[in-house]
Amino acid sequence: MDDEPKGNPSGRIFRLGDTVRILSGPFVSFTGTIEGINQEKALLKVKMAIYGRSDPIKVSFSDVEKVSSC
Repeated sequence: MDDEPKGNPSGRIFRLGDTVRILSGPFVSFTGTIEGINQEKALLKVKMAIYGRSDPIKVSFSDVEKVSSC
């Protein structure tokens, strides 16, 4: 995993430190920060606050959307 900008076939580009919102699964609507990017497996390691603790989860590129900073 590295800090180079990464994309996927859908055209989304992810960077370490980006804030993303989970779109499906048990953590739908949760937000977190990208800690790692696995381009080969199309997975992101996202750090989220769950039950008062900060835990990393792995999600696919298609299961997240970037949260705009505007």
